[in-house]
Amino acid sequence: MLQLSIKPHRTYLRANAGPQKLFVMLKMLPSTEAAGARPNVNLAVVMDTSGSMREPAPGADIRVIPTDPVVVDGKTYNGTFEGSTKLDVAMEAARRLIDSQSLQPSDTVALIQFEDNSTVVARGQAGRDRTALAEGIESLTQYSGGTQMGKGLRNAVTVLREEDDAARKVLLLTDGLAVDEAECRAAAGALAELRAPIVALGVGEEYNEDLLTEICNLSLGRPYDLRDMTNLPQVFEAELGSTASQVISDVRVTLRMVRGVRLASAMRAYPSLADMDVSRDPLALGSIEAGDHTVFILEFDLPERPSLRARLAQLGTTYQVPAQQYRGEIPPQDLTVEFTDDEALAAQVDPEVMGYVQQRNVDNLVRQATEQAKHNPEQAGKTLQLARSMTQRLGNSGMTMALGKAEEELKSTGTIAVGTSKTIKLGSRTQTMKVSGPEVTPEELPSEEEIRRVTGA
Repeated sequence: MLQLSIKPHRTYLRANAGPQKLFVMLKMLPSTEAAGARPNVNLAVVMDTSGSMREPAPGADIRVIPTDPVVVDGKTYNGTFEGSTKLDVAMEAARRLIDSQSLQPSDTVALIQFEDNSTVVARGQAGRDRTALAEGIESLTQYSGGTQMGKGLRNAVTVLREEDDAARKVLLLTDGLAVDEAECRAAAGALAELRAPIVALGVGEEYNEDLLTEICNLSLGRPYDLRDMTNLPQVFEAELGSTASQVISDVRVTLRMVRGVRLASAMRAYPSLADMDVSRDPLALGSIEAGDHTVFILEFDLPERPSLRARLAQLGTTYQVPAQQYRGEIPPQDLTVEFTDDEALAAQVDPEVMGYVQQRNVDNLVRQATEQAKHNPEQAGKTLQLARSMTQRLGNSGMTMALGKAEEELKSTGTIAVGTSKTIKLGSRTQTMKVSGPEVTPEELPSEEEIRRVTGA
């Protein structure tokens, strides 16, 4: 029910050339039978209701009315406004979510708020309990306070423990700095054990994008930066659709490597970036959606070898089909390459695999550039330029535009604006491109050595 192809970035490696890297692509696709087996959906919508959520919603039509300074929740305001608040937009998105045609009557939705505390304000089936869910949404205006996001995520752990045959997901919305980061990480780990990815939606300028990225990595979810909050209903709908498409779950790969071979890193490369914990055995890859391939990249460190054909590792894969309560496996497959003295053969690189590797490199470059901008703007500019050129060659126009804006800000002001930094850091995780093959050749993309030289890493 799960189709798997394995492809290294090189099938020939230099013999007697010292230690080398090998990148291996795992491409997975549900079979037609599995793709037609829609699972039940179990959603937890975890919503920030802190005081700052009463501020204007980014992207909404707002009219500001000046007033004398007023201090609220430690912040000074010099005016009031007419228009939608962040909470208004969030509540409307939640209303549209429970009315969505993509929800089946037996799907379960839990609505959880957090500020200094957290409450499950409503939970039930989309059909039978719709009225109670709607009333829970309206009750969100009663809450205000700080930002203890970990408490909200802990409540998500509690409500998602039930219905083991369901496709689970957490939709987390926040606009502030969590004061309980350690608890957020611990809760994300517990959600990972439940196979419940966190989709973290950051709003405004104050939230911690690095924390959101971390908890999404831990749970194999994805983060978003909402510059225009009016897009939230569309994001909710898209994530609901992707959850209903999670026809394969709990994919695990057991690696048995020969002596001297080491797994250095593992990541999901498409449809979004997520880093895996390589210390786990078996390696947990999460869920696979119907309708398109999901791509993973494994990075191996290899010792020097003489000229020979060598088996480096064996990969055994297991998975679950929730809708059919079926646990399946793919027979172990060998990862084999040839070490050769033929330089022409050793120079051949698979463009599809390297396209995904380079998207990981773009993400690394973006993070380096945002750090360099704090103390070395000139170096940050070079790093951004390299990242932008890579996105151009990969055909990622959205990231090319975002990185171009960051370059312009750096040139004109000597720094990267907070909002722009969040956009490019989270965009490099979610705006990854499907690589179809030879459109991008290895010769067009910078080598690891060139990247290190430009970035100073």
